[in-house]
Amino acid sequence: MQTNDTKIWFPAKKYGWGWGPPCSWQGWLVMAVWLALLVGGAILLVPRYIGLFVAYSVVLGLLLVVVALAKGEKPRWRWGEEDLPQTKSAADRLAELEELRSRHLVSNSEYETKRREILRDI
Repeated sequence: MQTNDTKIWFPAKKYGWGWGPPCSWQGWLVMAVWLALLVGGAILLVPRYIGLFVAYSVVLGLLLVVVALAKGEKPRWRWGEEDLPQTKSAADRLAELEELRSRHLVSNSEYETKRREILRDI
């Protein structure tokens, strides 16, 4: 998880867009400070200023995203195993795609697009 000799604090998720749990002590420290600030803000602001707490939470969330953008892997949509070298047969990949569709984890258009890609690779 090294990029340009810089250690990644937040690895990319295997599926979807965004980052997973931190993979370094620096990332965990950022998460602990973020959580402490959120809880502290809740204790101080919620009883009297709920609107201010909502704004405070949004700002904290945006700051966390900025840190993850700066110190995490580049965010992009990921399909899991597809980002690794293909070792599964087309039939296995189609079966997995069908399972995702049956569980409503991919839309019909995503399903058709991925199905065409798999069939094109045969």
